[in-house]
Amino acid sequence: MRIAIIGAGIAGLTAAWLLDEDHDITVYEATDRPGGNIRTVPVTTAEHGTLDLDLGAQFLSPTAYPDHTALCRALGITAHDTTAVPLTTTLQRAGQDEPLLVTPHAPGDAEAGRKPLAGPAWEALGAFLAQAARLEAENGPQTITVADLAGPLGLPDDLYRHAVLAWCASFVGCTLDQAARMPARAAAAWGTRTPPEQAEAAPIWHTLTAGLGALVHRLTAALRAPVRHSTPARHISFSGDRPVVHGADGQALIYDSVVLALPAPQAARLLHQCPQLTGAAARLAEFSYVPTTVVLHRDPRHMPADRAHWSSSNTTSDGHWAETTSWLGPLVGTDLFKSWITHRTPPNEIIATGHFRQLLPTVPGRQAATRLAACQGHYGVHYAGSYLYDADSQQGAVRSAIDAVRALAPRSRRLQALTTP
Repeated sequence: MRIAIIGAGIAGLTAAWLLDEDHDITVYEATDRPGGNIRTVPVTTAEHGTLDLDLGAQFLSPTAYPDHTALCRALGITAHDTTAVPLTTTLQRAGQDEPLLVTPHAPGDAEAGRKPLAGPAWEALGAFLAQAARLEAENGPQTITVADLAGPLGLPDDLYRHAVLAWCASFVGCTLDQAARMPARAAAAWGTRTPPEQAEAAPIWHTLTAGLGALVHRLTAALRAPVRHSTPARHISFSGDRPVVHGADGQALIYDSVVLALPAPQAARLLHQCPQLTGAAARLAEFSYVPTTVVLHRDPRHMPADRAHWSSSNTTSDGHWAETTSWLGPLVGTDLFKSWITHRTPPNEIIATGHFRQLLPTVPGRQAATRLAACQGHYGVHYAGSYLYDADSQQGAVRSAIDAVRALAPRSRRLQALTTP
């Protein structure tokens, strides 16, 4: 079959790699590079030479990301190519030196000189996560929001907003009020799906030592035809029952199938001239995104005042929004930082800047995903992207590509390699 894949993020590249063995694949990419939200940046340091650091997507979990882990393994990327990071957390209020919470990591705190701070914020966040873990274990409904789950706990408003809502909002870059309306299972996924291995320890996440750009490079290098960079698709129409991709270059090419591996709003725009797919376009339009600006930098401006309170993840809340600074020191051995600064003053000594649109989990979005699943493959159009899953992640992107490819190439050897335990 001739198959067009529109979008060369991790979902599109995974779909292309899975299909490339047996089909004639064309990958369209609007920008001048593949990878989507993966942006690996070379950073020169005096201590360690040049380091490859991820400005966009970064942290991985072997337990919560089984399909992504299988993809890495199939491409020759193993645990030896990763670095483990204890994801400790500090929560602080803007303008206050003393944090609300510094989570413990007993195996390493004494050696690192860290001083955990527990108390009421620890108890409030722990109570919320316990409820979220129970909801996750029971496969509870996605219509239960953070506010619904936290309400019966009777938390003081200050702790509810600056601990629970701030922690939930920090993974998206949204406001605290938006976090309150998020599906609780999606909002708590970072905590419930990769729990600590022992009491008084931080959950262990991983990064690729060479950055996620290494995975992008291996996927593109494995394709028989190169990705068509700087070639956006303008819209889709139909010739009989076959989809036609209209490119910005004026070409209109007929395919047997199309995989839309784009953020939902962009996928919706491609279908605006398709009366056959108005239902799918309407579902795609129901997903929400928030703009975020992220910088790599050397200035510790947004870190806690006392270095003993520094964590891998340091979230600041002003009661309206919450944003995070990731301290990369435990990862790379020198003080480098990655900060979300959509609402905050930019730090000094900025190395690189990225602008992203981050999926905001919402109840209408989860309901739209369920309805969109029923539209998969209609008129030869398939959908892939992390928005199809409740938490925006590299795992969701890879999983969505696998789901799209099952209908197109169920006997693909590469597909079997990813899905066979």
